[in-house]
Amino acid sequence: MMTFTLNMFKGEESFPFFIQNGSHDEPLCEHDHSDFTELVIVTSGSARHIVNGESDRIGKGDVFVINSGMSHAYEDVHRLRLYNIMFSPKLLPLSDISDCDGFKAMFVPSGRQSGFISYLNLDPDELEQITSLILQLKKEYAEKRIGWKTAVQGYLWNIMILLSRLYDFERTKNSEGVERIAGAADYIKQNYAESLSVARLAEMSNYSERQFIRLFKKAFGCIPTEYITNLRMLKAREMLRAKNHSVTEIATFCGYSDGNYFSRIFRKYNGMTPTEYRSMF
Repeated sequence: MMTFTLNMFKGEESFPFFIQNGSHDEPLCEHDHSDFTELVIVTSGSARHIVNGESDRIGKGDVFVINSGMSHAYEDVHRLRLYNIMFSPKLLPLSDISDCDGFKAMFVPSGRQSGFISYLNLDPDELEQITSLILQLKKEYAEKRIGWKTAVQGYLWNIMILLSRLYDFERTKNSEGVERIAGAADYIKQNYAESLSVARLAEMSNYSERQFIRLFKKAFGCIPTEYITNLRMLKAREMLRAKNHSVTEIATFCGYSDGNYFSRIFRKYNGMTPTEYRSMF
């Protein structure tokens, strides 16, 4: 399996961002990303999208995110056209949008991009809105006028905000048991730093543990323990950027009593140690 780095696309330029029009008429081999997140917006065509060994059909209007450490490929390709927006996680917004359910669903790493949350499907008007922002972003990136880096980051954030707003939990109301699963997810968001038992979460939702895990993965694209870790990693990255606490203090705040274990988990999910991540800022 190949591993792609951001510099393979943009050379040695210091700004960790790249955008291109993707065109696939043949299968794309399995690969992963070592140091960047990729936002993909499908504009036409179709393909079978393989993510971490699991398959979903994609087509016009589908939007998904591939995070560092995830493997994916395209098979059974039929004139697939898309936008690839690649960026370092340090360009992610630090504002209130990071607390939005839609933002977490789209941009917070999960074990696999699947289900109604991870694959957002845009209707024609929504796709036109996103495309308009992308074209403005591409223009700034290509022309590189004064202030272009700020402009590019601004358009990127606007795209993320619009996608987060377009994510609508009402679209999932016909999904099996989604209301009760949503209640468990809300409880996790408020208590992710505590020791949470999957058995207890299942009991709160009035499901057996096995059924709860199945429905949770169907809804959120990952099992409950991965969802908890995702939230912990999101908070850890936020605190590391702020530089107000030591790594040991951050580990404890995020629910890890063992600092070494926290560092191993952080590296697994983010591709670098907490110290390395902090040095980027």
